[in-house]
Amino acid sequence: MAAVRRRSTRARTAVFAPIGELGRAVRVEQRLAQAIRSGILEDGERLPSESELASMLGVATVTAREALVSLRAQGLVTTTRGRGGGSFVTRPVGATDDVLERRVAAMTRVDIADHGIHYATVLSGCAELAAERANVEEVEDLRAILPPDDTDDAATWRHVDTELNLAVAALSHSAHLARDVMRLEMEFGGLLRLGFGHADQQSALRDHHSALLAAIASHDGNEARRVVRARVRRLLGELAELHARIR
Repeated sequence: MAAVRRRSTRARTAVFAPIGELGRAVRVEQRLAQAIRSGILEDGERLPSESELASMLGVATVTAREALVSLRAQGLVTTTRGRGGGSFVTRPVGATDDVLERRVAAMTRVDIADHGIHYATVLSGCAELAAERANVEEVEDLRAILPPDDTDDAATWRHVDTELNLAVAALSHSAHLARDVMRLEMEFGGLLRLGFGHADQQSALRDHHSALLAAIASHDGNEARRVVRARVRRLLGELAELHARIR
């Protein structure tokens, strides 16, 4: 399999940050699995080698190896040998959506609302801070994340939206907030993006991105916060409707 090379981004930097003291195989496997399912790590992307992964995450090589074995068993990673070999992300969109829908079905309406409040509060706060602090170059960096106007691939939109949220969080200049957004994106963001394959969702997403970047560029923190909260509120409504259908 040919390696798909990706530019270095804040999202992938956070994915491969040290695990810490509780660096067991299950923690490594969970972080990488969530990153794959949320779209932070893209289909076909080549992962670091076992030794590189262990070094980046701050765990033993055997721990990284065990995590990759588990990911292969889940069909989220494929490993090939020989020249050009390695471990590659294999993100089966349909199967991944099934996994996410099962997670939605297992939640209560109270769970969804509680996660939504946390998600909206943290992301809108980051957007407000980014609007206060971002310079012209940083705003252009945000614009560079957005896909071409004719993009209609759900996986691309999910990845772009996740990446933009993480980039905005980084502009808050708070490491704690950036880590919190990373965790929220892996745990909950993917559920909110289940409908991104529909044209009306993608049109609304383009409008949201445009309004958010305009607010940040004009240093209007109140508007940036309002835009994010309004969008999350709409996505939560759609998630609640999905929850009611599949329960």
